[in-house]
Amino acid sequence: MTLPSAEAYAAARGAMREGLLRESSPPGRVSELELQARIFAGEFGVDWKGEDGEVIQIRHFGIWNREPGPDFCGARALINGVEMLGDIEIDGDARDWESHGHSGNSAFNQVMLHVFFRQGRRRFFTRTSVNKAIPQVCLGGSRPVRPVPLEPGGERLDEVRAGHVIEAAAKFRLRRKSVNFQRAVALCGSDDALFQALATGLGYKNNKIPFLLTAQRAGLERAGKKEGEALLFGLAGFLQAEYFDRGDEESRGYLRGLWETWWTIRNNESRLILPEDAWKFASLRPANHPHRRMGALAGVAGAFSRIKRAVEEKNVERFCEVLGSLDHPYWRWHASLSRDPLAKRTALIGSDRMLDLAINAMLPGLTLGEAWERLKTLTGPTANQKVLRMTEWLCGAVKPALCRSAMQQQGLLQLHEDFLHHDPELVWENLTRHSG
Repeated sequence: MTLPSAEAYAAARGAMREGLLRESSPPGRVSELELQARIFAGEFGVDWKGEDGEVIQIRHFGIWNREPGPDFCGARALINGVEMLGDIEIDGDARDWESHGHSGNSAFNQVMLHVFFRQGRRRFFTRTSVNKAIPQVCLGGSRPVRPVPLEPGGERLDEVRAGHVIEAAAKFRLRRKSVNFQRAVALCGSDDALFQALATGLGYKNNKIPFLLTAQRAGLERAGKKEGEALLFGLAGFLQAEYFDRGDEESRGYLRGLWETWWTIRNNESRLILPEDAWKFASLRPANHPHRRMGALAGVAGAFSRIKRAVEEKNVERFCEVLGSLDHPYWRWHASLSRDPLAKRTALIGSDRMLDLAINAMLPGLTLGEAWERLKTLTGPTANQKVLRMTEWLCGAVKPALCRSAMQQQGLLQLHEDFLHHDPELVWENLTRHSG
């Protein structure tokens, strides 16, 4: 029997998800800020088809606009083979162009692409104030219809076959991360791609997008300068006067230093400051508060040359060592900007998060073969409930032996994303069929 490969997993995944939500489409209601961040990072690719059949290839998304007007300015693209330079506007719905007043606003006359995610039953066309038609791109899709969940327990796959399924899923997941990372490199360069990947990882599951947005809008070069810490906190929207009233003397002293820098640059950055509702603060451990994680991101920017060197040396241990050495006189003892002292001195980045960053930010920057060999050698963190649940889904009972390594955990997370409510026997049949 030929063991399932990443290609076989991708084929089985495609076959079993046929007619479901297209992979790049955002689930449910997603803010325009999140759409902008994901597009800017290359998550939706760079090869698009226009609503009138145009062949579109994005060369560069340009820069985030700091003034009223289109979202991205100075973008470069090939449209039907012709190189174009102009702006890009991102909307949730095709009708937003009219409802937001862009058609009568001359600031939008240089827009070369209108990108949106929902198209009503009746098509809406995009035109400028001088009645020029603008190519449209719809990146959205329909919502999926999920199969009925399996009942818990019962006989499933034996551990050998389950192990093969997990390994194929892990290979697919790593390949997808590598492709996404290389796409980001092509769009913004290797250093910024790595910085943004690290920022996303520091956001955990609840704040990945606002951390990505902050890193994108600041950029590594500016974040690494003397004023970088104030820039990151300011763009995140964390430098609010109310924190001076909540904090103790130490907190107010730290805030005062940030403010003395931020007020000198704030006017030029005001349009890029994230709104408070972009962040999720509830149900987080104190050490994982977004304020504290932003302090860690500032530390990453300051130590980036050492982090990059570890990546270039392909040294996971050194990569984690650099992250573990990050320190801050305020954040080692505080959870947020409003006092919130920690019970004891706490590392900015813990061991489990270092490993997660190595898997999601460092390994995708290596060649696929190198990344796979290193992933197989890593011991995973303590298995979470999602990972344990997937061993039960595969085998009918929780199997700790199937979720000890980082490779196994990555595979189980991918299976959770793709096949949780499918029959694992059916998944196995599709994998073996596509393995030839």
